[in-house]
Amino acid sequence: MYLISLYFDDVTNERIQSYMNQIAKRTGNDVMLAGKVPPHITLSAFETTQESEAVVVFEDLAKEFICGEIMWCSVGIFFPHTIYLLPVMNHYLFQMSEQAYQYISQIRQVKIHQRYQPFSWIPHSTIGKQLSQTELKEAFVVMQEQFGMFRGTAVGIGLAKTNPYTDICRVWYDPVTGKCIQNDKKAMQERKQWK
Repeated sequence: MYLISLYFDDVTNERIQSYMNQIAKRTGNDVMLAGKVPPHITLSAFETTQESEAVVVFEDLAKEFICGEIMWCSVGIFFPHTIYLLPVMNHYLFQMSEQAYQYISQIRQVKIHQRYQPFSWIPHSTIGKQLSQTELKEAFVVMQEQFGMFRGTAVGIGLAKTNPYTDICRVWYDPVTGKCIQNDKKAMQERKQWK
């Protein structure tokens, strides 16, 4: 499976990562940490045999990317094993989700996951997954003690594979100028060659 995800400014990353760390420490479940899953919001999840085509389509989508504000207002669960931070569905998130869907739909032989299609998508930032019933309860205790509404900025967009989580390409933008400041595709391709 492939993912297209939003990535955040450093302060937001640190806050979400802190929640992930605290949940892992309290529950003993370190699936998110062991998998090196960074804080993010997934815009699209899809299957395809056309990885090179997916990269080209992603690069076109990345050219349309704009930085945007996100406000996380609550904590939720996907039954039975996942806890997440819930952002407000604002115009920015709706627009980014729609754009991702339109671009990914162009890939030949693509199957977009049902929960990532228009009007079916629930924006979220996963902070714990594969939690047992007891671990899920403990994760909620952590969030009851720690969570408060907060705002952050999406400053990057990336294409990744799952199981294990592997970045294919990630592009970062300056939130003030909106200009691309770093494209990690070349560095990621070089890392692939080292393996």
